[in-house]
Amino acid sequence: MPEIVKGHASAFPNALAIICDDARLTYGELDALSDGLATYLVSCGVKKGDVVCLLVPRALETVVAKLAILKAGAGYLPLDPAYPADHLQYVLDECRPKVVFTFANRSLDPGILSGSGSRVVDLSTVLQSLGSGDPSRLPNIEGGDLAYVMYTSGSTGRPKGVAVPHRGITRLVLDQNYIEFRPGDMVLHSTTISFDASTVDVWGALLNGSTLVIMSKANFSLTDMRDLIRKHEVTFINFTTGLFNIFADHADEPMPSLRHAIFGGEVASAPHVKRFVAAHPGCSLTNVYGPTEAACIATTFTVAPDFSASELPIGKAIAHTDVFLLDDDLQVVPPGIEGQIAIAGDGLALGYFNRPDLTAERFISVDTAEGIKRCYLTGDLAILDENETFHFRGRSDRQVKINGKRIELEEIETALRRHPRLAEAVVECREAGGVKRIIAYLRPREAQDMSNANLIPSVMERLRNSLPAYMIPSTALVMPEFPLTRAGKIDRARLPLPPIEDIQPAAVRSRTEEILMRLWCDALGLEIVPADRNFFDLGGTSLQLMRVHAGLELELGQRCEVLALFKHTTVRDMARFLDGHEQARPRAAASDQRAALQRRTMGQFRRSTP
Repeated sequence: MPEIVKGHASAFPNALAIICDDARLTYGELDALSDGLATYLVSCGVKKGDVVCLLVPRALETVVAKLAILKAGAGYLPLDPAYPADHLQYVLDECRPKVVFTFANRSLDPGILSGSGSRVVDLSTVLQSLGSGDPSRLPNIEGGDLAYVMYTSGSTGRPKGVAVPHRGITRLVLDQNYIEFRPGDMVLHSTTISFDASTVDVWGALLNGSTLVIMSKANFSLTDMRDLIRKHEVTFINFTTGLFNIFADHADEPMPSLRHAIFGGEVASAPHVKRFVAAHPGCSLTNVYGPTEAACIATTFTVAPDFSASELPIGKAIAHTDVFLLDDDLQVVPPGIEGQIAIAGDGLALGYFNRPDLTAERFISVDTAEGIKRCYLTGDLAILDENETFHFRGRSDRQVKINGKRIELEEIETALRRHPRLAEAVVECREAGGVKRIIAYLRPREAQDMSNANLIPSVMERLRNSLPAYMIPSTALVMPEFPLTRAGKIDRARLPLPPIEDIQPAAVRSRTEEILMRLWCDALGLEIVPADRNFFDLGGTSLQLMRVHAGLELELGQRCEVLALFKHTTVRDMARFLDGHEQARPRAAASDQRAALQRRTMGQFRRSTP
């Protein structure tokens, strides 16, 4: 891959590679800067096949570092700095990265890095002090070499790292049948770097000579996204399904520059698809499916302008990829028969990092009509129709997808069972009002904890210290015993829904409170919300808060900084803020601070107005 970017730099050195706020980086500058950083990594002892950690947010420097890590022959390990210390510690202990890149102005638990044995480097500082690179010191890269390690939820109670080779990325964005990146394209990068969909954004742009447009704000709004699309005339955008649905719900404003949008991560909503297609007739829309173990995308379905079906298929296999449906004996089934999806081809991961047992279990050899194929068993069920199009039919296990994130419920259960006051814990995902909720069922060791109001807060607080926010149950229920089947196993079908809280409708004090309560109810799937309860304590997520924000701006007819909702997290508090009864302003966003740092760091490079 690095040779491809270098080829673009040689042919078109002045072409824009990256835009982030007011910083610009050409392909020539990107190549030179990443050569320097790669040479630095080699001088730090980084060798082919090593791991270098990116404990940094989405930023211009982060993209430079990704390319430099690949040039040095290593694989990058992207981690969200917002993840709990226990999660970060586990991943760092397992991967033992040679170098960990951080940003000095980001607060991190010093204990996380002190015991890792890694060299901890401030990325911004080292980029400012780099000398000229020495490409002769850099190794030759082959398609089977490690490119990145991406961690996903694990059914054994711990996250697992998926090791993806270079050929997995090149096969994803080069010579494909579902997309065509062009040198003039402006590709929006708004996905989290620890989410595998970011592979499409970053490398789809840089391997095709396009321009990557980075969303610098960590917590951005729908308005922020639309403004960036208009400002830079973005042509390609990559959504999670949840974000796509919000975008489609507010798709009344024209986006004439958009040429292609893809979305995936969860089952598609046909009404939202139809709404988007009607609002953006000049934009091709593609539903994508694929796990991290198959480099993010395996099948795609591009929506026809006259699409009228009630559900979307997941489509057909993309180029350089084979997809089969298998029965319980791992034999290929014919069209019309439901089976487990197995994926083969160049996109397959090398396996799970340092987990040969799990790799052997999930990456198997399958006897197909084309011969023996190495396949990844997804656990997803599908059926193949007469047009050779795949239709998703659910899971064969307890894995769920929420807001595009893959969650193994067993990992949450394992974390809960570590609590000393619990004898047993069960986790289920239930859907109500179109909103998925993770529910924790807790059986305490001591009888007095049945009525202890502090048990649930204590358990949830401990859970927040070990699992990412998107895996935290939205509610919990304490039970003396769990219902059992005749075989003595927990009967999950008989686990009750948590009782509806006895919430009396609050007296509405203003039109703003009435609007906020309605928006909260819609986003959270609740009939009533208390005016003084924290949005996130009610099971809200940042994506649901984005939906509230979009509706709020529409209702009020004015701009509102999304960070205000993260600061004022109750209906009453936010209403006071909006009505001007509270003068406090949200503090400067970390992303704004990052933008200022980028301007200083990249000051030696050309700035221009696009």
